[in-house]
Amino acid sequence: MSKSPLTEYRLELSSFLSLLFGVLSAIGIIGVYVDLGHGLPQSISFLNDLVTPFGNWVTWLFVAGPIGFVICIWWFYDYIKKTRKLAKLIDTPSKAKFVRNIDDIEYLAWSLPQRFEDEVIAKKKELKI
Repeated sequence: MSKSPLTEYRLELSSFLSLLFGVLSAIGIIGVYVDLGHGLPQSISFLNDLVTPFGNWVTWLFVAGPIGFVICIWWFYDYIKKTRKLAKLIDTPSKAKFVRNIDDIEYLAWSLPQRFEDEVIAKKKELKI
């Protein structure tokens, strides 16, 4: 049974969406700054051209952009944290330690892409579990 694309491509999606929401946040911040009547300095006035196509939506970008950015950064951080923890738990030559942590290992492998589950299966075969 294959896993969801949100699970399989979590790293790629979280980094792409973080970048996208970061840019949208910046556009929203610049747009609200301009809408408040402040003019941009001459050296960065070209950024006004980025804001213009969004029109009145810059207020929504100002609100939704940072929220989406924080959620995607958390998603990315959670992925990295889980992969490091799984690698640490799998990288043990002791069969007793592996069996003691088998619940955590299987949960982490289940919540990560299929290749991590395959690593767990290979380690189980290596340790003859």
